[in-house]
Amino acid sequence: MIKIAARGLFVLLLAIALFAGLKARPVPQVVSHFDLILHFGAFAALSGLWVIGFARPLVGIAVLVAIGLGIEVWQGWMLPGRTADGWDMLANTLGVFCGWLSMMLLSRFVLSRVDKKMGFVEISIKNSK
Repeated sequence: MIKIAARGLFVLLLAIALFAGLKARPVPQVVSHFDLILHFGAFAALSGLWVIGFARPLVGIAVLVAIGLGIEVWQGWMLPGRTADGWDMLANTLGVFCGWLSMMLLSRFVLSRVDKKMGFVEISIKNSK
């Protein structure tokens, strides 16, 4: 059940990120560097959801890094008025790795203890098929 929910949230968040990243007008800046915060947070969440919902976390890292780079290249190449930004690419990539690392640590140190105490099925990164 957790994997199904993670997969659904992954697809929803990916659709939102693609919609925001591939439209002609950028998301409005609420605070300084707001776009970098959004890039980092969205890709960290996508990476964490991938780890929970899908097998092969390293494939997820590669896919998400490629999507993050692809969105930026598309913006600079195909969308008038938008540019490819190296800082956005870096924020996307760092978000992917931080999300992956956070879920790996969470599953290793926190979830296994909670699962044992509460009798839940452990979310295992190695056995997620």
